[in-house]
Amino acid sequence: MITSKSKAQKDEEGRTAVERLYLERIRKLEQKLSVLESAEKPADLYERMVEIESEADPECKLEDGSQFELFSIKSLMNLQRAKYSHDHLRDKLRKITASCRYRRLVRVKEEQIAAVDRLGEKYKNFSNFLHDMVVPQLHVQSQTGQPLRLPNFCLVGEPGIGKTAFLTALMSALNIGGKIFDASTVQNSAVLNGLTRTYGNADVGLIFSSMLLGRTDDGLAMPANTMFCIDEVEKMGYERQLGAALDLLLALLERQTARRFVDACVTELPLNLEHLNWCFTANSTHEMSAPLRSRIIEVEVPAPTEEQALEIAASIFEEEIARLRGKVKLLPDLRYSQLEQLVRISPRQQKQVLQMAIAKAVHQGAAEISIPNLEKKSTVRMGFV
Repeated sequence: MITSKSKAQKDEEGRTAVERLYLERIRKLEQKLSVLESAEKPADLYERMVEIESEADPECKLEDGSQFELFSIKSLMNLQRAKYSHDHLRDKLRKITASCRYRRLVRVKEEQIAAVDRLGEKYKNFSNFLHDMVVPQLHVQSQTGQPLRLPNFCLVGEPGIGKTAFLTALMSALNIGGKIFDASTVQNSAVLNGLTRTYGNADVGLIFSSMLLGRTDDGLAMPANTMFCIDEVEKMGYERQLGAALDLLLALLERQTARRFVDACVTELPLNLEHLNWCFTANSTHEMSAPLRSRIIEVEVPAPTEEQALEIAASIFEEEIARLRGKVKLLPDLRYSQLEQLVRISPRQQKQVLQMAIAKAVHQGAAEISIPNLEKKSTVRMGFV
């Protein structure tokens, strides 16, 4: 005979083993301790149990020896008591447990400084920014033991010179993980900090989702000082009805106000985001607001010189070939005369042209790739003429 499971049974199955253990201990203690009459005392007891039984991760330690808390246990209890009529939201928030409470604070080590140094060899037009601003900051923090923290900055330069690719590589070199958000999709603050549950399509925002549910490339939870980037920030929208995303950003760039970030969808669980690293990219600062510009360091990124463009193109070619090594019968080569043609275009275009040329050479079994005449505008025609 098939019987349907009760709601209590389903809720029990949805909890993790650790949660079930804590709840069972609380039930037993509540039976023995008649003084636990108020609703707050079980939460206090739950908090003490987590404090005692959670392993102290050295990477979560602050200067005073305490551990960094992304949120409090009391806030988590409030979240668990809340009622949600949205199934997708309930399933998502169920993944947030007490184990998410403490977060690593990445500190600078020599290998990170060395990795950043190497970035200057690959991204030549960013070398001044790395050696004048980033590396000195890292050296100081490595000596003082402070968590990795860079000033809020914005890379400003013409499209296609590699700003986004560079930031992705920088996050990897620093080993702090991170997310890059496309400003054109951020038309209001709800995209970043969620939509209230009064709406039918209510959901948490990108910031809450990335911090609580996101993972680094190593599969670890996002550290407290991960890096978030708004790409092409001058394209960020402004909608009064759902709140201006810029107003939210200004608050997050100030450590005092970032200590209590509240997602509009889950107001029960404020997050401490004071250690977040923020950066931006822009094609131009003309459309950027004065309040935002006053809170960031603007870094002018020049287009690569001809010599740098040659080195960048060669590096891109080597990366693309490395991905194919051992997977195709014949790896095509690139003559210097062909490489020289690529200095006329941006790094983004270089990558596109090289990927197409390599694919064509591999398909034809050619020993060398051929770069098309870049002076002529190339188009791809499809369909009937």
